[in-house]
Amino acid sequence: MIDKTISRLKTTCFGYNDCHHGECFHSALITLRFIGTVSDDVIWINNLIKYYNKYNGEVKRHSGTVWYYWLCLSEMPFDIAKPEIDKYKKEMHNRLRNRSYVMNSENDRAIHPVLLCILRNNIAKYEEFNYIKDRQPYINEKDGRLYFDMREENVI
Repeated sequence: MIDKTISRLKTTCFGYNDCHHGECFHSALITLRFIGTVSDDVIWINNLIKYYNKYNGEVKRHSGTVWYYWLCLSEMPFDIAKPEIDKYKKEMHNRLRNRSYVMNSENDRAIHPVLLCILRNNIAKYEEFNYIKDRQPYINEKDGRLYFDMREENVI
């Protein structure tokens, strides 16, 4: 099934060519996630990363786009993803360390823990942050907001 999907993606404008019109930009991100996890075709993966960087700033995009891109990076081998994660490392670290997230709605409760885990999974790939790899976000009972503990001594 994987081989057949790869063969089909190679015939698409969004999966293997440089089309960024309509839904193609976002479809290419889905292709990146798939290829980044099931294939060792580094050239294809790097081309999809270049494609993202080339067209991401072209128009205003939903904030979910960068989060999905970070999800893609978190799932691919670190040696491939590292140059891209390096670009966002400081921002990702700050979002884990210095921010809290509301948990008022069902959507908040569903999405915010996932977003923090995306950040954790990217940051924990670095040796200096390896200690957070198994940590989970937690809700502070005092304010009801979601946090992530970045302290080296995990004392919650």
